[in-house]
Amino acid sequence: MSTGLETWNTNLNEVFELYPFVGTEMMLAIAGIASWVIWHLIQMKMENAVLEEEDAIFQDKTKLAQARKISTAESTLEAAKLHAEGYEHK
Repeated sequence: MSTGLETWNTNLNEVFELYPFVGTEMMLAIAGIASWVIWHLIQMKMENAVLEEEDAIFQDKTKLAQARKISTAESTLEAAKLHAEGYEHK
């Protein structure tokens, strides 16, 4: 792509187009903002689905107690042991 300028030592007020796609700025801005809003809506829907799934899982008080015990483990080894114990009792 070329601007058609041989030198930059010219009056830029006389130059019509300095970059490609002149005049599409508003359309591109609207498309960008719309895609950003749509992405946020999709993201919220996906996160709500995960939260509902986790809420359903932790309605069982024993699973919730086990998850709390694992989250307060002081080491990775302790957390792994508690996690394994949780699967043995199923």
